[in-house]
Amino acid sequence: MRVLMTLVVLVAAEIAVLYLVGSAVGFLGLVAVLLGAALIGMWALRREGRRSMRALRDAARSGRPADAEVADGMLVGLAAALLILPGLVSDVLGLILLVPPVRRALARRVATSARRRAARSGPPRGVVVVDGTPVGSRYPDPRRPHAGLVIEGRSPGVS
Repeated sequence: MRVLMTLVVLVAAEIAVLYLVGSAVGFLGLVAVLLGAALIGMWALRREGRRSMRALRDAARSGRPADAEVADGMLVGLAAALLILPGLVSDVLGLILLVPPVRRALARRVATSARRRAARSGPPRGVVVVDGTPVGSRYPDPRRPHAGLVIEGRSPGVS
């Protein structure tokens, strides 16, 4: 219900701002402002999207958890969606999300929240299978020893 109310308020704000700006600068001026915001947004999105992917790749190569980088990439995607939506309020929100310090702070909060939710959901369960034979599991269920995620692998020297 709260999401629906937020959406209704956002749409009403978009319409009101478009009307106010359109009456101040005229229809062609409003179209120019919307196109200019979209062009600036696309340029910034392309630049920040590349930077976000580079950070994710570096985190994966170094072997450290990439939860903040994944959240950062999701926020870049959200910024893209906001910039694609027609309207000045969504454009401003999308451009704010493209500012790296703002996005990093939000990404840290999103990653921390995701870690907390994952910790509350219980330990991960899985079975490691090498050459078709279960060799171990994490947090096994004694009633179902091979339940959960199956990770296939090959032993060294076997092709």
